[in-house]
Amino acid sequence: MKRFKAIQWYIQKYWWQYALTLVLSIGIIYCDIKKPEIIGEAVDLIGLGQIKEETLFSLLILLTTIVLTKFIISIGKSIFLGNLFHRLFYQIKIRFMKNILLQDADYFTIYHPGDLMTRATSDTFSMANVSTHLIFGLITVILTIIMTAVSMIKLNLTLTIYSIIPLPFIFIVVVIMRPKISANWRLVRKKNSTMGNLAMESVQHVKLIRAFVNEKEDYKKLEGSAQECYDTEKKSVLMQSTFGPTFRFFTNISQLIAYGYGAYLIINQELTVGELITFSLLLAQFSGPMMQLGNQVSQFAQSAISFDRVTEVLEAKPEIIDYPNAKDINQFHTIEFFDYTFSYPKTRLEILKGFDLTITSGKSLGIVGKTGSGKTTLIRQLLRRFPIQNGNSLKIDGYPISYYKKTDIRKLVSYVPQEHLLFARSVKENILMGKNEESNVELEYAIQMADFEKDLAFLENGLDTIVGEYGVTLSGGQKQRLSIARALIKDAPILILDDSLSAVDGTTEANIIKNLKEIRKNKTNIIVAHRLTAVEDCDEIIVMENGKIVERGTHQELMDQKGWYYEQYVIQEMGGSAHE
Repeated sequence: MKRFKAIQWYIQKYWWQYALTLVLSIGIIYCDIKKPEIIGEAVDLIGLGQIKEETLFSLLILLTTIVLTKFIISIGKSIFLGNLFHRLFYQIKIRFMKNILLQDADYFTIYHPGDLMTRATSDTFSMANVSTHLIFGLITVILTIIMTAVSMIKLNLTLTIYSIIPLPFIFIVVVIMRPKISANWRLVRKKNSTMGNLAMESVQHVKLIRAFVNEKEDYKKLEGSAQECYDTEKKSVLMQSTFGPTFRFFTNISQLIAYGYGAYLIINQELTVGELITFSLLLAQFSGPMMQLGNQVSQFAQSAISFDRVTEVLEAKPEIIDYPNAKDINQFHTIEFFDYTFSYPKTRLEILKGFDLTITSGKSLGIVGKTGSGKTTLIRQLLRRFPIQNGNSLKIDGYPISYYKKTDIRKLVSYVPQEHLLFARSVKENILMGKNEESNVELEYAIQMADFEKDLAFLENGLDTIVGEYGVTLSGGQKQRLSIARALIKDAPILILDDSLSAVDGTTEANIIKNLKEIRKNKTNIIVAHRLTAVEDCDEIIVMENGKIVERGTHQELMDQKGWYYEQYVIQEMGGSAHE
């Protein structure tokens, strides 16, 4: 029952619908019990020769009334139960997605997209189903057993005791099989999540797979995962298949005892034929739910796994949270790193070490260095993607960054990452995703400033061209320029280009840098680059190595220092390859 605490809010809100559905369920059971009693009464009257047309007619009317009443009650129950299920299913999905969007970046290194998709689809369905259809199915089964047993005892206590002796063996089977089924279904869910993740990776990276002619290897990997899912689920199906025959076996023995001992009671005039027929029908009604009870337990065991998997996501808490009195911020003067040190969660390796840097509003900063020197890690600190490990070592206008609302901090930044994340929508929709109420930049102007205008003529439907999943229909340079246009239309105080000009030619890069000076005048620009021509006009350039700043200054100052920057610049100007 502790699992249902996850939906306690829903049960409390719609308790009256749960209560009404329960009343309707009891009404259906009552109708089912009354039918055998009427049939038995009719048989006895016929056997005694006391049946009359009026009596027969009244019994038929009563039986018809019960059938129609059950029909109407069943419709009402289906409507209420259906509404409870669909409403809960919808609200669980909404809460599931909302909580995923609140999580920190390191959360998604633990829970992969394929696993989350499985939880968001089949597991949320199972959770809603167990909280409505299954729970009422179990309640109905238990109430049917109790109410039917009471009616059977009223007819003959001894016959009832003898007849139900074989039925408890059903529970023995349930007790033995339930833990095994539960454990195996947990494994089934895990295998399905793994297969879903592999399938998603194959779709996402299909171009790379084809480029390396790895179709067969990828297919074998997917086929192997699918075979593991099949074998695991087959084992569960085989275990479940023992339930039906086992229940039928013990039910048939129970019926044989009822008929045998019932006949003996009739011979000794302790029971009438009509009462035996009534008892037989009630016993069938009793043993049926006993068989269903095992299936309900089995389904609960399966659904409990889904309940746990969804609840795990719903109860996940982000580490980066706002203080109760967190401040608003929409502009800044300075961002300061003081002896800043950072390690990624669950690792001890320091990526940034004793880092000191001041970023001034309205100035441009270039960040260069070898691969793995910590450039991208540095700018991620400004996006609050990870918890600040020393709260006073990163400040905005004199206050620790954690004093501000994290959404406001992210609104300060227009970010173009190394990996260009595009949606399977039109070019226009992808760009306008960056548009907000504070922005004064128009769509056409952002396209022009990103030097993407020339590409529209080559796209089949211009701005309405669907770019495909992850921008599969665009070239690397087009993806970068589209991402830059999306960042420019946001018109945020800080623009970060994280190696976002690597796939464009020198002329296009020069055009974009020139346009940035126009559209981003008096605003802060941070450019991370390997090609040094992208940063030579910045107000300050820092060279990073092993998480530290080893050189800093303007382009000319760094050239005069004759250090790493100078060497790389000379090599690149001579047309060579910059060594990493």
